[in-house]
Amino acid sequence: MTKNYILISIRTLRKHFAYSAINIIGLGLGLGVCLLLVAWIKHELSYDTFHREADRIYRGSLEYGRGGQVARTSVSPTALLPAAKSFAEVETGVRVYNASAWNPYVVRYGDRLFEEGNFNFADSTFFDVFSYTLLKGNPSKALTQPYSVLVTESTAKKYFSDEDPIGKTLLINDTREYVVTGLLKDIPDNSIIQFDFLASFHSLGAGREEPTWWSANYQTFIVLNANSKIETLSNKLDALVKRELASELTGQGDYVHYNFMPVTDIHLYSDFDGEPVVVSDIRYVYIFSAIALLILLIACINYINLATARAIDRAKEVGIRKVVGAVRNQLFIQFLGESFVITLLAFVLAFLLAQLALPFFNNLTGKEVNYLTFLEPSFLLYSILGLLFIALLSGAYPALVITAFKPVSVLKGQFKFSGKGVWLRKVLVVVQFSISVVLIIGTLVITSQLQFIQSKKLGYDKENTIVLPMDTKTSEVFNTLKTELLRTGSVMYAGRASESPVHIKGGYTIRGGVDNDRGMLIAGLPADEQYIPALGMEIIRGRNFTEADLERVEKDAAYGFILNESALEMLLIDIDDAIGKKVSVLSREGEVIGVVKNFHFSSLHNSIGPLVIFPESWQFNKIFVKIAPGDLTTSLEKIKNVYLQIAPHRPFEFEFIDEQYTTLYDAEQRMGSVFTVFATLAIIIACLGLLGLVSFAAAQRTKEIGIRKALGATASHIVVLITKDFTNLMIIAIVIGLPAAYWIMEQWLNDFAYKISIGAQPLVLASLICILIAFGTASYQAIKAALINPAETLRNE
Repeated sequence: MTKNYILISIRTLRKHFAYSAINIIGLGLGLGVCLLLVAWIKHELSYDTFHREADRIYRGSLEYGRGGQVARTSVSPTALLPAAKSFAEVETGVRVYNASAWNPYVVRYGDRLFEEGNFNFADSTFFDVFSYTLLKGNPSKALTQPYSVLVTESTAKKYFSDEDPIGKTLLINDTREYVVTGLLKDIPDNSIIQFDFLASFHSLGAGREEPTWWSANYQTFIVLNANSKIETLSNKLDALVKRELASELTGQGDYVHYNFMPVTDIHLYSDFDGEPVVVSDIRYVYIFSAIALLILLIACINYINLATARAIDRAKEVGIRKVVGAVRNQLFIQFLGESFVITLLAFVLAFLLAQLALPFFNNLTGKEVNYLTFLEPSFLLYSILGLLFIALLSGAYPALVITAFKPVSVLKGQFKFSGKGVWLRKVLVVVQFSISVVLIIGTLVITSQLQFIQSKKLGYDKENTIVLPMDTKTSEVFNTLKTELLRTGSVMYAGRASESPVHIKGGYTIRGGVDNDRGMLIAGLPADEQYIPALGMEIIRGRNFTEADLERVEKDAAYGFILNESALEMLLIDIDDAIGKKVSVLSREGEVIGVVKNFHFSSLHNSIGPLVIFPESWQFNKIFVKIAPGDLTTSLEKIKNVYLQIAPHRPFEFEFIDEQYTTLYDAEQRMGSVFTVFATLAIIIACLGLLGLVSFAAAQRTKEIGIRKALGATASHIVVLITKDFTNLMIIAIVIGLPAAYWIMEQWLNDFAYKISIGAQPLVLASLICILIAFGTASYQAIKAALINPAETLRNE
C-alpha cells in the first residue's frame, strides 16, 4: 500500500510538473534559508559551551559608582582573583590579559617579523579553568615560568613552517625573548577568549607585583564549587571590598561591586564596557529566528495555497476512488504522502542550496559556520522532525479539503469550489505579503540609519588620517620621525595619544567645579599638542596644548586640562568661566586651559559623555598622521619610507580612522545585509506562490477568457480581470504590514542615542516595491492567458 501511494505521488508530480516545481523550489528556498539561519543560531548559542566546567565558570567584572555616576566594565584588577580564591565557594580561577589590544606586539623569529594583536597573558591555572586543546607541552607547567609562551597551530606554521615550535625563541617588541613551551590547537571561533599567543602572567610586571584593587585591565574567571552559589560569593566579596577600600569610598553613593556572569552568557548578554572581543546580542538571535520562521511560513503558505487551489482538478479522481471503495482515511494518507514527497524533495534541495550558499552566508554574517554542522546527528534529527512537521502542517489542510468532496456531486458535474477555500487562500496571500512588507521596510530603515551614521558630523575629521602603533623605541625617536614626516610635504600633522577618537575607553575620576570634593566619573585621554589639530577638533575656549605643557608635566607634574562641553555641564562650570578653573584627575593637579567642542568618542548608541584631555607622554601608544590633500598612494609610500628608515624594528602597519569608525557598526552593517538578502528571498518565494495561483486562476477561467475575447475584450481587459483580485490583496497586505514594520523598526532605532526618524519615505517605497513586484508577477501569467487564441480555447471546451 505504501509503495502504491509513493508511486501515485511520483506520477502526480510528473503529470503536474510546473505546479510541483513551484512548490518544491519555493519550499526548498524557504527551508534552505531556515537551515542556514538555524546553523547560525546554533553557533551563536554554542559560545564557550565546549569547556568541561562551562556551567561553573564565571567572569568577574568591575562595577563602581562615583558622585552618582556608575561605570560597568568587563575587566577587573589583579586583586580580585586572590581574594575570590580565599573563599570556599571558589575551586580555582585565572586572570587573562590581552596586552596587544592597546598596541600590537611586534614578534620576530629570524627574518620573519609581524605585528600581532592577539598576544595574551594568563596565569598557570589557565588549563584548570578552560578546555582548549594543548597538542604539545605540559598544561600544568607550560605557563609557570616568566617569558614562556604558547602558540596556536596557525601561528606556529606562520613563524616556524613545519619545524617543531617547542623550545624555539621569539623576540617580542625587540626587547625580550620568550621561549615556546606549548602548541595549542587553533582557538575555536565560538570562544570569547581569542589569541594567537598565550604567555605566562608572571611575564607582566603586574604578575610579579603586589595585587591591587584598582588599575582594572584584566579578565578574571573563576570556577565555582559544585555545591556553591554565585550570590554567596558575590556578597562575601562585596563585604571584603568595602573593608579594603573604606578609605577611598568616602562619598555618598560611592561603591565597588563585582558582577559575575556565566562564561556561556558573555557573548550574547554582556552589556559591559570594554569587551576585549566583539560580542553579539541575544536580540539578533531573536530577530534571525523570526526571519527564519517568517520565510518558512511564506513557503508553507505557498504549498497550502497551491494545493487547495488545485483541489478542483483532483475532484474527479477523489470521486472515482470513493466510488470504487476508497475510504476517506486512505485518501487522506495518500494526499498527505504526496505532501511528504514534496517536502522531502524540498529538503534535499534545501540542503544542497545551504551547502552552496554557506561561504556567501559566512561572509555575510562574519561567522565561520562549518559544512559539518549540517551533518551533526542532533542537527539531522531536528531536520527530520522539522520535515515531518512541515509535511503535516503544509499537507493536512489540503488533504482534508480534497478528501471531503462528495462523489455524487463530483461525478454529476455539480461540484462547486468552497468559498472557505477561496477566503483561506486570500488570507494566506495577505499574510505572505504583509511579512514581505515588514522585511522590505526593515531593510530600508536599517540602510537609512547606516547612511546617517556614516554621514553624521562627529566633531572630528575621520578622513585621510592613519593610526600607527607606538612602542618605547618609537617613542625615543618620535621627534625625529615627526620632523621627517612633516618634511615630506604629504603630512599635515603627526600627533600622539593613548586612544583613537573613535572609541575612548579610559576611565578616570575628576574633582573640581561647584562641588570640588565630589569625585565624578569621566573619560580621559592622554594626548599631545598635535592630536587635536590632526583630528580637526575645535577649541571653542582657551587654547590647545603646547610642547611646553608636556615639559611641565614631566618636570613639575603641573597639568593643563582640556575639557569638552559635557564635562563642564557635569561639573556645573560656565563655559565663559572655565579657563583657569582648578581641577584634579585622579592624582593629577592642574587647571583648565581649553574647552573642546563636543565630539562623538564612542558609538552613536550612546550620548556624548564628559571627557578630559591631558598631556602625559608615558601613556602615548599611538601616532595619528593627518595626510595632506593629494595622491593618497604616493603619500602613503613616502610615509612608509620615512617610518621604516627611522623605526626599522616594526613593520609598517596602519589603520585609517574611518575604517575604525565603520568597524563600530559591524553588527548593524551585517544585519542590514542579512535583511536585504532575506527580504529579497521572501519576495521571491511569495511571488512563486503568486505565480502559481495566477496560473491556476487563468487556467480555471480559460473558457470565460475565450468567450470574452470572442465578444471583443482586449488583452489589457483580460489582464485587469485576472489580476484585480490579487492587486486588492496586495493593498490589504500593505495596510497590515506598514504599522507592524513601523513599530518593530522604532524599537530597533531606540537603541541609538542619535538616529533617523522613519518618516513616510521607506513606507511608501516599500509599498510601491511590493505592489510592482506582485503586479508584475501576476501580469506575466495573465498576459500569457490573454494572448491565447480564443478559437483554440473554445474548440477544446
